[in-house]
Amino acid sequence: MKKIIVLASGNGSNFEALKNENINITHLICNKKNAYVIERAKKLKVPYTIISEKNKIIYNKKLFEKLKNLKFDLIVLAGYMKILPPEIVNYYKNKIVNIHPSLLPAFPGTHSIEKAYNYGVKYTGVTIHYVDEGMDTGKIIEQEIIKIDYTKNIDALETQIHIIEHKIYPKIIKKLLNI
Repeated sequence: MKKIIVLASGNGSNFEALKNENINITHLICNKKNAYVIERAKKLKVPYTIISEKNKIIYNKKLFEKLKNLKFDLIVLAGYMKILPPEIVNYYKNKIVNIHPSLLPAFPGTHSIEKAYNYGVKYTGVTIHYVDEGMDTGKIIEQEIIKIDYTKNIDALETQIHIIEHKIYPKIIKKLLNI
Protein backbone atom coordinates (compact mmCIF):
# COMPACT_ATOMS: atom_id res chain seq x y z
CA MET A 1 0.00 0.00 0.00
CA LYS A 2 1.33 3.45 -0.95
CA LYS A 3 2.10 5.77 1.94
CA ILE A 4 2.06 9.53 2.26
CA ILE A 5 3.38 11.99 4.80
CA VAL A 6 1.42 15.22 5.28
CA LEU A 7 3.01 18.50 6.32
CA ALA A 8 0.49 20.99 7.69
CA SER A 9 0.37 24.16 9.76
CA GLY A 10 -3.26 24.95 10.42
CA ASN A 11 -6.83 23.73 10.40
CA GLY A 12 -6.23 20.48 8.55
CA SER A 13 -9.35 20.29 6.39
CA ASN A 14 -7.34 19.02 3.40
CA PHE A 15 -5.57 16.53 5.68
CA GLU A 16 -8.95 15.17 6.76
CA ALA A 17 -10.30 15.18 3.19
CA LEU A 18 -7.36 13.01 2.11
CA LYS A 19 -7.83 10.61 5.02
CA ASN A 20 -11.57 10.37 4.35
CA GLU A 21 -10.79 9.21 0.81
CA ASN A 22 -8.83 6.23 2.20
CA ILE A 23 -5.44 7.63 1.34
CA ASN A 24 -2.85 5.98 3.56
CA ILE A 25 -1.47 8.86 5.62
CA THR A 26 1.19 7.27 7.77
CA HIS A 27 2.39 10.42 9.52
CA LEU A 28 1.61 14.10 10.01
CA ILE A 29 4.31 16.67 10.63
CA CYS A 30 3.10 20.00 11.98
CA ASN A 31 5.10 23.12 12.76
CA LYS A 32 2.58 24.67 15.17
CA LYS A 33 1.83 23.25 18.62
CA ASN A 34 -1.77 24.47 18.71
CA ALA A 35 -2.79 23.78 15.12
CA TYR A 36 -6.20 22.12 14.80
CA VAL A 37 -4.76 19.58 12.36
CA ILE A 38 -3.25 17.84 15.41
CA GLU A 39 -6.73 17.25 16.84
CA ARG A 40 -7.80 15.83 13.48
CA ALA A 41 -4.78 13.51 13.47
CA LYS A 42 -5.66 12.28 16.96
CA LYS A 43 -9.28 11.68 15.96
CA LEU A 44 -8.23 9.86 12.78
CA LYS A 45 -5.51 7.90 14.62
CA VAL A 46 -2.67 9.22 12.47
CA PRO A 47 0.72 9.43 14.21
CA TYR A 48 2.09 12.95 14.30
CA THR A 49 5.19 14.93 15.11
CA ILE A 50 5.29 18.57 16.14
CA ILE A 51 8.43 20.47 15.19
CA SER A 52 7.91 23.99 16.44
CA GLU A 53 11.52 25.15 16.48
CA LYS A 54 11.78 28.91 15.85
CA ASN A 55 15.34 28.81 14.48
CA LYS A 56 14.95 28.15 10.74
CA ILE A 57 18.23 26.24 10.36
CA ILE A 58 17.51 23.97 13.34
CA TYR A 59 13.88 23.52 12.23
CA ASN A 60 14.91 22.47 8.72
CA LYS A 61 17.53 20.07 10.12
CA LYS A 62 14.99 18.42 12.46
CA LEU A 63 12.42 18.19 9.65
CA PHE A 64 14.91 16.61 7.25
CA GLU A 65 16.01 14.09 9.90
CA LYS A 66 12.39 13.17 10.63
CA LEU A 67 11.58 12.71 6.93
CA LYS A 68 14.63 10.50 6.42
CA ASN A 69 13.42 8.26 9.29
CA LEU A 70 9.98 7.73 7.75
CA LYS A 71 9.05 5.40 4.91
CA PHE A 72 6.72 6.97 2.33
CA ASP A 73 5.99 7.40 -1.35
CA LEU A 74 4.93 11.04 -1.39
CA ILE A 75 5.08 14.17 0.77
CA VAL A 76 1.82 16.13 0.62
CA LEU A 77 1.66 19.73 1.79
CA ALA A 78 -1.76 20.67 3.13
CA GLY A 79 -1.81 24.21 4.41
CA TYR A 80 1.89 24.04 5.27
CA MET A 81 2.93 27.66 5.74
CA LYS A 82 6.69 27.28 5.45
CA ILE A 83 9.00 27.16 2.45
CA LEU A 84 10.93 23.91 2.30
CA PRO A 85 14.71 24.35 2.07
CA PRO A 86 16.54 23.40 -1.15
CA GLU A 87 18.19 20.36 0.45
CA ILE A 88 14.79 18.77 1.21
CA VAL A 89 13.26 19.79 -2.13
CA ASN A 90 16.21 18.37 -4.07
CA TYR A 91 16.44 15.19 -2.02
CA TYR A 92 12.76 14.43 -2.62
CA LYS A 93 12.54 15.90 -6.15
CA ASN A 94 9.12 15.21 -7.73
CA LYS A 95 7.96 13.53 -4.50
CA ILE A 96 6.51 16.66 -2.86
CA VAL A 97 3.17 18.15 -3.91
CA ASN A 98 1.27 21.19 -2.74
CA ILE A 99 -2.22 22.61 -3.15
CA HIS A 100 -2.71 26.33 -3.62
CA PRO A 101 -5.94 28.38 -3.60
CA SER A 102 -5.41 30.29 -6.85
CA LEU A 103 -4.68 29.65 -10.48
CA LEU A 104 -0.91 29.76 -10.37
CA PRO A 105 1.18 31.54 -11.44
CA ALA A 106 -1.31 34.22 -10.36
CA PHE A 107 -1.42 35.12 -6.67
CA PRO A 108 1.33 32.93 -5.17
CA GLY A 109 2.05 33.00 -1.44
CA THR A 110 -0.41 33.81 1.31
CA HIS A 111 -3.88 35.40 1.18
CA SER A 112 -4.38 34.27 -2.43
CA ILE A 113 -8.18 34.09 -2.27
CA GLU A 114 -8.36 37.61 -0.89
CA LYS A 115 -5.85 38.89 -3.46
CA ALA A 116 -7.81 37.40 -6.37
CA TYR A 117 -11.11 38.73 -5.04
CA ASN A 118 -9.79 42.22 -4.38
CA TYR A 119 -7.95 42.41 -7.70
CA GLY A 120 -11.24 41.84 -9.48
CA VAL A 121 -10.30 38.87 -11.67
CA LYS A 122 -13.17 37.01 -13.31
CA TYR A 123 -11.80 33.57 -12.52
CA THR A 124 -9.78 31.93 -9.81
CA GLY A 125 -9.45 28.35 -8.64
CA VAL A 126 -7.16 25.74 -7.21
CA THR A 127 -3.74 24.53 -8.34
CA ILE A 128 -1.96 21.33 -7.40
CA HIS A 129 1.74 21.46 -8.21
CA TYR A 130 5.08 19.85 -7.51
CA VAL A 131 7.19 21.74 -5.00
CA ASP A 132 10.41 23.28 -6.21
CA GLU A 133 12.76 25.80 -4.58
CA GLY A 134 10.51 28.80 -5.29
CA MET A 135 7.26 29.92 -3.71
CA ASP A 136 4.42 28.21 -5.58
CA THR A 137 6.51 27.99 -8.75
CA GLY A 138 6.69 24.21 -9.29
CA LYS A 139 5.36 22.32 -12.29
CA ILE A 140 1.55 22.39 -12.35
CA ILE A 141 -0.14 18.99 -12.07
CA GLU A 142 -3.81 20.05 -12.10
CA GLN A 143 -5.96 23.17 -11.94
CA GLU A 144 -9.65 23.70 -11.48
CA ILE A 145 -11.22 27.01 -12.40
CA ILE A 146 -14.23 28.78 -10.89
CA LYS A 147 -15.88 32.03 -11.88
CA ILE A 148 -15.95 34.59 -9.08
CA ASP A 149 -19.45 35.74 -8.21
CA TYR A 150 -19.03 39.29 -6.92
CA THR A 151 -22.64 39.37 -5.71
CA LYS A 152 -21.37 37.14 -2.90
CA ASN A 153 -18.76 37.98 -0.29
CA ILE A 154 -15.23 36.66 0.01
CA ASP A 155 -16.31 34.07 2.60
CA ALA A 156 -18.53 32.43 -0.01
CA LEU A 157 -15.58 32.31 -2.42
CA GLU A 158 -13.37 30.77 0.25
CA THR A 159 -15.99 28.08 0.88
CA GLN A 160 -16.15 27.31 -2.86
CA ILE A 161 -12.35 27.04 -3.01
CA HIS A 162 -12.28 24.61 -0.08
CA ILE A 163 -14.96 22.43 -1.65
CA ILE A 164 -12.86 22.20 -4.82
CA GLU A 165 -9.70 21.47 -2.83
CA HIS A 166 -11.36 18.64 -0.90
CA LYS A 167 -12.62 17.13 -4.15
CA ILE A 168 -9.54 17.33 -6.38
CA TYR A 169 -6.64 16.85 -3.95
CA PRO A 170 -7.54 13.25 -3.04
CA LYS A 171 -8.24 12.46 -6.70
CA ILE A 172 -4.86 13.78 -7.85
CA ILE A 173 -2.94 12.14 -4.97
CA LYS A 174 -4.51 8.78 -5.89
CA LYS A 175 -3.60 9.35 -9.53
CA LEU A 176 0.02 10.22 -8.65
CA LEU A 177 0.29 7.08 -6.50
CA ASN A 178 -1.54 4.87 -9.03
CA ILE A 179 -4.15 3.80 -6.46
